Amino acid sequence: MGSDSKQVSKIPKIDLSGLHPSVAGGERWEAAKAEVAAALFSHGCFEAYFPSSSDELREAMFGSALPEMFALPLETKRRLKSDDVYHGYIGQIPHMAYESIAFDDPVSPTAVEEFTKLMWPEGNSSFCKTVEAFAKALHELVEIVQMMIVESLGVEKHYDSLVSSTTYAVRLSEYGVPLNQDTKIALDPHKDPNLVTVVCQSKIDGLEVQTFDGDWVNVDPSPNSLTVMVGQAFQAWSNMRVRAPYHRVRVLGKEKRFSAIFFSRPSHNSMVKSPEELGDEDHPLLFKPFSYTEFVKFLYSEEGRKAKNPFNAYFRIGNEEAA
Repeated sequence: MGSDSKQVSKIPKIDLSGLHPSVAGGERWEAAKAEVAAALFSHGCFEAYFPSSSDELREAMFGSALPEMFALPLETKRRLKSDDVYHGYIGQIPHMAYESIAFDDPVSPTAVEEFTKLMWPEGNSSFCKTVEAFAKALHELVEIVQMMIVESLGVEKHYDSLVSSTTYAVRLSEYGVPLNQDTKIALDPHKDPNLVTVVCQSKIDGLEVQTFDGDWVNVDPSPNSLTVMVGQAFQAWSNMRVRAPYHRVRVLGKEKRFSAIFFSRPSHNSMVKSPEELGDEDHPLLFKPFSYTEFVKFLYSEEGRKAKNPFNAYFRIGNEEAA
């Protein structure tokens, strides 16, 4: 179980072109929804063909915006502060050639402008417009996926309450040549704590996902293709109907790799609660309502880091069903 060699991707690929959350329904929507549900129930992730993330937008992100930002002086990048765990600037980690910057509410032009001014007080309209366009495109994709999951679970009436307590963030990352040349790992295996994650890779690949049978498979970047993954908050909200996959980054070459990630998560201090309809005799509700903020704090606490399965440890689940 769990080979370290790169394998041909087994991740399902689904065409979501032409779909929009504001016009859900119809034969095309229902067919795509069935594919999304099957992929997430079996793999926790899939590759989405979504042309809103055009070649031009990717070139602007990875050919200009991200290299320009990460080339800024360290003291400039550290201006971004956050009270949230694993947000703001992250870098200078002893065993990793990795830097990232994460900030909230990228679907708001004001928030993007404020972040841009923090990095470039003199302004940088090109960077600002690129990130705004990227966030707009991926926000649409996240809304489509979340709506399809809720509909597939038969709990559509809870969609509005889920979205009303959802916030969004973007993470921009740079991966250098891994310090450990034996494993080539640039980012350790982990599961995302949030609701839904969408990963956009540069032309240099590196993202690997572990299938539920234990194999690590490479996710090849392709034009207009994005990787969609379920996070642990959705795992709990869905009462384990969908599960978050382990994933990691391995950089095999000598060039820097960039990625841009858009994700949804429960809003600060909101309570995550599984719909009552998702519990029955065969699948009793496993989780009491919990604070997402406290959950994330535990995952990155000393106790959480030491736990073999932090998710299970937080919820005091003693079996492997919630692995």
